[in-house]
Amino acid sequence: MGWMDWLFGSQEEEYVCPVEKLESYRRLGEQVYRLREELSGSRQPRALAYMEAATALQKMADALLGEAFCGLDGQARAIPAISHRQADVWYETIPELVIAARQEAAFAGSSRLALPVKLDALLEEPGGRSPIEHIWGLRRAAEELERLVELDMGLIPPGTETFRSAILRYQEARTRKEAADAIAGIRSRERQMSAEAHEDAEAQYAQALSAYLLVVQGLKAPEALSQAAAKLNQPCKLDGDSIWKVTSRYAVSAIRRDGEWDQAEADLQEHWQEHVVTEEERAYEITVEAYLEREEIEEHGWWYCCPFPSIYKALRPVQVLGRQIEPGEEFVYAYGDPGEPGGLIVERSFVPTEKKYCED
Repeated sequence: MGWMDWLFGSQEEEYVCPVEKLESYRRLGEQVYRLREELSGSRQPRALAYMEAATALQKMADALLGEAFCGLDGQARAIPAISHRQADVWYETIPELVIAARQEAAFAGSSRLALPVKLDALLEEPGGRSPIEHIWGLRRAAEELERLVELDMGLIPPGTETFRSAILRYQEARTRKEAADAIAGIRSRERQMSAEAHEDAEAQYAQALSAYLLVVQGLKAPEALSQAAAKLNQPCKLDGDSIWKVTSRYAVSAIRRDGEWDQAEADLQEHWQEHVVTEEERAYEITVEAYLEREEIEEHGWWYCCPFPSIYKALRPVQVLGRQIEPGEEFVYAYGDPGEPGGLIVERSFVPTEKKYCED
């Protein structure tokens, strides 16, 4: 059992965070404060965007833990274990953002961390909905981010095209926060919420936090946010009607040769009938098409799972979904089953397989 498993392995609703862990969180906050001092005179927009992302995550995590920090004064306060787990995920991201900010401040374009930094999906309570106190923690986190950006947003003249993406994201963020606040209602430990209201409030806060994180970066590096938004609006192969739209040409040849055409066609029909295209999938396909056009990657095989996408080999250093891929490395986006997340897989080299389809 790992340390994190031991720390958060309890199935109890509440947990008292060890003082030494709280102290480590506080030191991370001090690291962010020192970074802000270091970059106070910087004019590198990407460095400042990384800095603001680190600041936002620190404020979110601090707010989520809330009264747990009273433990530093010897007054241990228990809060939901899910809140500790989520805060820990956010705190663990901060050092990478600090590194990226310092690298970018030293040499523009040197950081490998893609902008804008995006918020991963919130952790879920195993076996059921999270405690009501976790909802209040998410509310505090959203309130902190609103305070972080509201002054700067108020200083932007209406209709300023430079900050178009940041303005639009801000309108989304504050609207989702307001919706979540309305659903959650008055803070009270004794207050009961229906399962549907609980789920809706948590989802709205999650989307609000995600949008706020983009806003803080867009205020410092507006081009990074606008480019990301423009990229997702580009047409790509996912917009096509063909069930073979992302299937590798090598896969098509192999399926036809092996006499598996009818089975593959049925599998693909079922896959795309139920599949909902995600932003990540769209970003991946658009990125890949651009690299292929510039001859920075080449198709090098196919993935045996439906919809049988292409495996690519990097010819030059490339960034795909925020991951740096070096020359010679191979990668593929493995589409998940309908309703299940997919993901980027990177290997030095993929090993050929005799499998034609995924096995249960």
